[in-house]
Amino acid sequence: MNTNLNISLCGIGPGHPDYLLPAVVKAVRKADVIVGGRRQLELFKDLNKPEVTFNGKVADLKDKLLQLSGNVAIVVSGDTGFYSLRTFIKREFPNVPLQIEPGISSYQYLYAKVGLGYENACLASVHGKNFNFIEALLTYESVFLLTDRKTNWKVIAHQLVENNLEDCTFHIGNNLSYEDEEIISCSPKEALTLERDFKMCAVIIESNVYHLSV
Repeated sequence: MNTNLNISLCGIGPGHPDYLLPAVVKAVRKADVIVGGRRQLELFKDLNKPEVTFNGKVADLKDKLLQLSGNVAIVVSGDTGFYSLRTFIKREFPNVPLQIEPGISSYQYLYAKVGLGYENACLASVHGKNFNFIEALLTYESVFLLTDRKTNWKVIAHQLVENNLEDCTFHIGNNLSYEDEEIISCSPKEALTLERDFKMCAVIIESNVYHLSV
């Protein structure tokens, strides 16, 4: 491994430049190379810095980083402290200096847009992992979930109906902060009738049973 490697992990927020924090921009400006997905790299085109595209596979990212030296900025969606590459970088590159610059998280953005707070919320993900959000709804006022293609918003709505939680309020956020952003608030039953092609979005489920358990 190149001992001259320094990594800055930078959260870009939901994606629109308006939500890009100045500290993140400052860290990326100092970098010799920017690493990220195509959408993330698009935000920094005007810097005219060398770029390395990350395809989403961590093994591929590791190989690319092993070939780099100098100051490298890895730009990731959302916040660096919420299901980001932070754990992977610290595990695979334990001896590399790491600077972390947080961004606005998807849950912060979506909760604000639907007028809710997250003081008593469960913040989780079903993106490539299992999580019992049905059980969480018994002990939290709301549950926020990052979804994926397998456990998508419609699958989640179906599970809510199957578990007699069709009276919950279901908020679906797609393409958050972008011009084609769409946020829909409805019941799980109503969600099942929606004709939308939301591939990877975030959802908030407002519990209708929380008050029964406290």
